[in-house]
Amino acid sequence: SLDRLRLEGVKREAVAISRFKGLGEMNPEQLWETTMSPDTRRLMRVGMPGSEVARPVMNMLMAKGESAGRRAWMEENGALVGAEL
Repeated sequence: SLDRLRLEGVKREAVAISRFKGLGEMNPEQLWETTMSPDTRRLMRVGMPGSEVARPVMNMLMAKGESAGRRAWMEENGALVGAEL
């Protein structure tokens, strides 16, 4: 954390914080260091209670080859969502 670095004597100017929206934005060295290296990565299983119920909906919304189902769902439910422009 920044507090730990400060206690270790690291100056604020020496710290650069960046954010990537996707792994494709990282150069290979950064990707290895932050995500792929077994020495520094942390793998955690993520689960969601009730995911069996959500799976068909997520597949309809996200899966390739489901555009007809998505379109039908949007046509049927689109009026339920208000857009802020």
